[in-house]
Amino acid sequence: MFTLHIRAHASGTFAPVTLHYGHATAWLKRMHESLVANPAFRRLAQLRAICDRELAELCRQYPEISLAVVATADARLISMHSTIVQDGNRIAAMTGSLLGLCESLARDLAGGSCQSTVVSMEQYTCIIVRIADPRHPLSLAIGVGHNIMLALSRRVALDLATRLSEQLQHIA
Repeated sequence: MFTLHIRAHASGTFAPVTLHYGHATAWLKRMHESLVANPAFRRLAQLRAICDRELAELCRQYPEISLAVVATADARLISMHSTIVQDGNRIAAMTGSLLGLCESLARDLAGGSCQSTVVSMEQYTCIIVRIADPRHPLSLAIGVGHNIMLALSRRVALDLATRLSEQLQHIA
C-alpha cells in the first residue's frame, strides 16, 4: 500500500488517497490513457518533443550557444538546453516578460509587431524571438558569449523560430 496526495479540484488543497499496489497499477494505467487521449496534452507532448530535438541540434551545431529556451507567451517553460542556468522556469518567465514589454513598446510606437529583442551584457548576449504559432504564441531565447557575432546569433535564432513554426503547423 502507498498513499498519494492529489490536489483537490476546486480548493487547491491536497487530499491523501491510499492505494494497494494492484489497484495503483490499474489506476496509473487508466490515468495515463486519459492523458494520452487528451488532445491538448498530446499536442503539448509533441511540441515538447519537437523543441527538445531542435534545441539539442542547435546546441550541437553551435557549441557557442550556452542557453536555448522555448517558452509559451505566458512564460511557461516548454524546453531548455543550458550549460549555465539551472532554473528554466525563471528564465522562461523573464524572457516572456521582456518580449511582452517589447511588443507593448512596438504597438505604442506603431512599429508593427516585435520580431525579436536583444539584451547585450558585458560578457553575454541574449536574443529573444517570437515563434509564430496561431494556437499558442511561443518565444525562443538563445544566449551566447561575445565570441560569436551578434548578427549570426540573431540569424540563427530567427531561422530556428521559422523552422519550429513550420513544424508546429503539422501538429494535430
